[in-house]
Amino acid sequence: MIRKSLAVLLFAVMLAPAIAWAQDAKAFLGDWVLTVEGRRGPQDRPLTIKEDGGKLSAVMGGGRGGDVTITDVTVKGNEATLKWSQDMQGNAIPVVMTLTLKDGALTVKQDMANGQFSQNGTGKKKG
Repeated sequence: MIRKSLAVLLFAVMLAPAIAWAQDAKAFLGDWVLTVEGRRGPQDRPLTIKEDGGKLSAVMGGGRGGDVTITDVTVKGNEATLKWSQDMQGNAIPVVMTLTLKDGALTVKQDMANGQFSQNGTGKKKG
């Protein structure tokens, strides 16, 4: 009996982070419009965050090179982090975008080239 109870407890402890992740991620899923300040002023960029088989991914549109598929997406609490490499004149530049959710809206912070360039913005659910 003790062995069975211990196994159930261990399983619950192992499952807790997955349940928390699913609850945290749920608020970020769907279609968003990000407005990010750029060199030429504010730019609207569509962003879709989805979950497939327990793995998060995203697609961001609106850039010169077309849609960007992002497979490194993590969510913890009210913060989602998206990481990808962006091609700039033949060089792969690392990009980290942090989305902070508050009252149904997003605050956007994007760092490129390991923090050498930053952009800020906002986001709202589409529709």
